[in-house]
Amino acid sequence: MSPEIIEILSAICPRRDYAAGDILRYQGGFARDMVLVLEGEVEIRFEHGSETPSITSGRNTILGEIGFLTGASASASVKALTDLRTVQIGHNELERLERENPEIASAFSRYLARLIRSRQTFNEVLLDGIVDDTQRQVAVLQCNSPELLERAQRVRYAVYCGEFGRQSPYADHERKLLADQLDRCGVTFLARDGDLDVGTARINLARDGDLTNLPDLYGMETSPHHPQRTCVITKYAIREKWRGGTTYMRIFGSMGTYLANVDVAEIFIDCVPKLARFYATMGFRQTAEEFMHYENGLSVPMSLDLKSYTERMPFGERLKRNRWR
Repeated sequence: MSPEIIEILSAICPRRDYAAGDILRYQGGFARDMVLVLEGEVEIRFEHGSETPSITSGRNTILGEIGFLTGASASASVKALTDLRTVQIGHNELERLERENPEIASAFSRYLARLIRSRQTFNEVLLDGIVDDTQRQVAVLQCNSPELLERAQRVRYAVYCGEFGRQSPYADHERKLLADQLDRCGVTFLARDGDLDVGTARINLARDGDLTNLPDLYGMETSPHHPQRTCVITKYAIREKWRGGTTYMRIFGSMGTYLANVDVAEIFIDCVPKLARFYATMGFRQTAEEFMHYENGLSVPMSLDLKSYTERMPFGERLKRNRWR
């Protein structure tokens, strides 16, 4: 990557510093942005079965580009070996780069293409012959494209309108989609079993945009973390065959790693009364009165303190063990 690209990215992208020992990425997890390391050194560790090959990398390294561009989960864990100075490269920064420096934006785009191709080849060589017996059938993607988001909206429609027979003012019965205004500033995840889309859920950070009347319904104003470090999780929909299995927790784990990366301290949700006890086993507590929801029916608003949740077991361990309570 040319010094000119690095200089311009450093100028327009938000800075984030890490201390030695901090985790930047969990293998199997998700993040909001790419990371450009300006100063310091990281360890990149691949955990496959009983073997954990690793490499180190330092200044001017880009991290998380494959997941950012494709929606796939992280292929490795990344840990700071020294104090780090980084910048975070997100969609807003790339759009600004295209507007203000189109030639640099084109050069950076070509650089990312070369980087992704070389890293995919490197990973294949590094992991050649290593048997990964931890792979699970259900995979989760972050919906980083309109096509992936539309597929998630189809799962919502199939579950809420098809299986549950619910009516929603946001349902598009002709296209069989369920989409609302929170999709504009939300982050949606999609679970797949082979070639079939089987589940979905959406995150909205309170600091990113209007949450309509959800802060009132969920009692979010009473949280000391609101609005800068709170979020809502909505549109949690799983097809009947996969309901009650590991799909729900695979989606939740994926969202949890994303939320840890963007410094969210408290999650707010709503659920039907029969699921409130299940959520309580994970550490959720009721935060306001029950209310009627046009898609879920009678709903219980609840929240989870992420700090206490991760103190019981870090997300890295939860991902490896598939334990979420």
